Amino acid sequence: MTNCLSCPQAGKHPFCNLGPCSRSFLETNSIPMEYRRGNILFREGDESSAVFVICSGRAKVSATSREGRTLILRIASAGDVLGMGAALRGEEYEVTAEAIEPCQVRALRTKIFKQMLQEHGDASLGAAQALAKDYRAAFDEVCLIALSGSPTARIARLILDWSAGAKSEAPNSAVTMPLTHDELASMTATTRETVTRTLGRFCKEKLISKRGVVLNVLQPAALEKLSAC
Repeated sequence: MTNCLSCPQAGKHPFCNLGPCSRSFLETNSIPMEYRRGNILFREGDESSAVFVICSGRAKVSATSREGRTLILRIASAGDVLGMGAALRGEEYEVTAEAIEPCQVRALRTKIFKQMLQEHGDASLGAAQALAKDYRAAFDEVCLIALSGSPTARIARLILDWSAGAKSEAPNSAVTMPLTHDELASMTATTRETVTRTLGRFCKEKLISKRGVVLNVLQPAALEKLSAC
C-alpha cells in the first residue's frame, strides 16, 4: 500500500493536494484496504461510516430507482473520495460504489474525517474542491443523457471523455473499459444491443480499435462530429 507522504497522486487531485501535516494525519488515521473486482466499498442505503480515498484502481458509482433500475453515475479513479457527502450530512449513503478493477483504498471513519477537516484547513479546502469535482461529474452525466440527441452521440461522447481522461494521466494511453455492454448502456441511457451495434460500427469504420477491454480512439474528429448529432 502506498504511503500517503510519498504517494504519486500527491498534488494531482483536490484531496491529494495536501500539506505534509494533513497527509501524515491521513496516513496515521486511515485504514488501508484492498478490493477485488466486484467487491462493494459501500452500498446505497447503508449507514455512512467512513469516506474512501481511492489510491489506485477504479470503482463505478451507481444509484437504483424504486423500480430496480440502476444508473451508473460515474467511474471514480485514483484521487477521488467516495462517500464524503453522506459523511458530512450524517446520512445514509445515497449511492453504491463497486470496484471494477483491483483497488487500493484508504478508509477514514466519519468521525476522524470530520476531525481532520476541523484541524487542517488545507483538508477542508481539498474536501470542498473534491465535492465540486463530484458535482461537475454529475452535471456532465446529466448533460450526456439529456442533451445528446441520439444513443450514438452519447456513446461517442463517453468514449471521447474517457480518452481525454486517460491521456491526462499518460499521453498516448489507450482507454481501458472493464464495463459490460449492459453497464455502458446504463451510462448512456440506451440498450445493450445499441451499445454492441454502435461499437461494432465504430470499429468497422475505423473510428476506434478495440481488443478486449482496451480501446484506442483512431479518429477523434469523426467521433466529435458524431457526438454533436
